Amino acid sequence: MYRSFLALQGTASPFFSRLAVALRARGHALRRVNFCGGDLEYAGNGDAWNFAGQSCELGGWYEAQLRTGNFTDLIMFGDCREIHRPIHAIARATGLRIHVFEEGYVRPHWLTMERHGVNGRSKLPRDPAWYLDQRRFTPPSSVGQPTGYNLFERAFHDIRYRAANTLYAPRFPHYRSHRPRNGFFEYAGLAARALRQRQHHKDSDQVTCDLLDARKPYYVFPLQLNSDAQIVFHSPFDGVREAVKKVLTSFANHAPADAWLVIKNHPLDTGLIDYRTYSMQLARELGVADRLRFIDAGHLPTLLDNACGVVVVNSTVGLSALHHRRPLIALGTAIYGMPGLTWQGSLDDFWQHAESPDSELYQAFLDYVVHHTQINGDFYTKTGIAMAVAGAVQRLEAAAHA
Repeated sequence: MYRSFLALQGTASPFFSRLAVALRARGHALRRVNFCGGDLEYAGNGDAWNFAGQSCELGGWYEAQLRTGNFTDLIMFGDCREIHRPIHAIARATGLRIHVFEEGYVRPHWLTMERHGVNGRSKLPRDPAWYLDQRRFTPPSSVGQPTGYNLFERAFHDIRYRAANTLYAPRFPHYRSHRPRNGFFEYAGLAARALRQRQHHKDSDQVTCDLLDARKPYYVFPLQLNSDAQIVFHSPFDGVREAVKKVLTSFANHAPADAWLVIKNHPLDTGLIDYRTYSMQLARELGVADRLRFIDAGHLPTLLDNACGVVVVNSTVGLSALHHRRPLIALGTAIYGMPGLTWQGSLDDFWQHAESPDSELYQAFLDYVVHHTQINGDFYTKTGIAMAVAGAVQRLEAAAHA
């Protein structure tokens, strides 16, 4: 069946351009929209529109372009970017199928491609009985073939994308990235962190050994990136520091007196916000500094295996916690936030009363999510992109009959 795709902004990699080639080879039409120099670098001018206006003009521009293209499908990476938000209502009103790509719900070796939206915009049901019923039709999930993903290739594409943004800035004078910080400062922060990585691993390994040797109960709180759409749009917090304050205050007042709290920093955190100093200062004020451990690395499976519980806002670590059968609370909107998987009571009560997740429900949920929203592959390596393109083409063509 002939399809006509409009592709908005992708991730900083060749994935969208390779997907365009594959879809055209299958007889479909595809037109790109370039919003910045990075988009232009990876997509080129061929069969593409360049939007050089202001964000306030996007709604009218989208409506005009959709009237001219006879499009059937819309694809994008991330559904909460400022340049993407205006098109959702327009696409629904005109009957376009929306397909959103994101980093994988299940990691490693997977990426997300979901109809309508992802994360907080996902249409995945929050009804446990529904997933248990779907087990009749859903095949067991696989572990996924390794893709060879590494941070170096991801960083290469990101640097190339940002450099092109600077080079072609005069052609896109009003473009503002969804990332709040200048690339120089982000990479300076990441470089400084890389130099300390060996020490970070040594320190976190020591913390883990201390936790296990002491046989004290402990809880894990993994941080997310402050600019993550999950925090900005799908959580009750203004930022990660506010989440840290809520969790630490509740822990100090309601957790068992002999329990420890482990805050684990995000592996891609740039250090531009000093969460360690903030957390330790707050812990001293609350009188729990001796029971707080802050780590910048660490073997997460070992930490989860032995934890009394896990607190997240809406991180994908939540699914890892469920995999390790740990009691879990999600403070924001999460696809796994439902009775039987996450604690439905207050955070204050979680520390003393949370129960382990329902194993059968978790497996039913995982099988459905992998089968319907995950694609084996990645956005950054040659092998991963090839796998992802093949899976995405198959899923996109099947969507016409869904």
